[in-house]
Amino acid sequence: MSVKRSQIQIFDHKQKPFEKCNHKDVILDFSRGEYICSNCGLVISQQYVSPTYKMNPIVGDKIGNTSRHYISLGDRLHIIDGLGSFIDYEHSSFFSDSQGIPLSAKSQALFKRLKYYDLRARIAKRETDYRALKTLNQVIPKLNLNSKIRDRAAYFYHKIIKEKNKITNHILLIALCLLLAVREYKDLAPVTIQEIAKTFQILGHRVSERAMIQLRLKMRPKFKTLFRNKIRRSEEYISRIISNVMKYPKVSSRLKNYNVNPTIYERELISETRMILKNIDIKKRGGRNPYIFTVATVYAADQRISTKLKLHSILTQKILSEATNCAEYSIRDHWRGLLYDFIKKMK
Repeated sequence: MSVKRSQIQIFDHKQKPFEKCNHKDVILDFSRGEYICSNCGLVISQQYVSPTYKMNPIVGDKIGNTSRHYISLGDRLHIIDGLGSFIDYEHSSFFSDSQGIPLSAKSQALFKRLKYYDLRARIAKRETDYRALKTLNQVIPKLNLNSKIRDRAAYFYHKIIKEKNKITNHILLIALCLLLAVREYKDLAPVTIQEIAKTFQILGHRVSERAMIQLRLKMRPKFKTLFRNKIRRSEEYISRIISNVMKYPKVSSRLKNYNVNPTIYERELISETRMILKNIDIKKRGGRNPYIFTVATVYAADQRISTKLKLHSILTQKILSEATNCAEYSIRDHWRGLLYDFIKKMK
């Protein structure tokens, strides 16, 4: 069995200076946002993400932008607070005068009451929207998502409620809007519908996967452009799953025991996983859960790496199950159901 020089480089004790390389096989390392040569490991360039909003040129008197604002000028998308300023800082509850001297107890009580009424005036007749967007702000950090996704979900929410639809559960609607936002960002927000529903449940809200799907089907006829092309693919979960795997203590321990370089192993694992998914047609995957299928594909990629290098497998189904919070029998089912025969044909 012939082994390429780039494959031998995975061992710490066998690493040698790279030979001259033409850098023809360039892959994208999603975890670092870098284009890397798969032969020698040289970083070629960085990945630049395009902005979510694009300004179109003005032709004559016509503006090419078709976007609409669904909030008043000066308002913030992700929260209901209206225009104007606050008494002291937004969340402060202890007040001082211009000299920095604390106010008396009577004045403290007065300004607290005024600040409370000021807040009530800002959200008057919009209490439902305020609670929904406040919940969104609580969910975002728990799912480790950034403010762009939060603002996109809030935009969808404002867009839907402005159409005067009869919404009976605004918390469920904001959960659905968050699902649309994370699916729009694809691999930059690899969060599943199960995780979104569970996070809302932790906060005490009755949100389920089934209810979100039913609401989506109900609203789809009126918002066709909003709900189109929002199906997850396995490729979008690669960076997240492999990142979790490489951080898992048992994996780090096994890599150390087998004297394998973690950085090079991670790069090989990403490359093999992408190659396997690229060669499996979407129709062959059927209705399999894309997240679980990606986990099983990572296991298959590790099997290929170990076979090439004549090593013991770094990953086991149990370790993958623990590292990715995925049932072991589900990984085994996807591995035996499709991936095992596919890997045999590739040898």
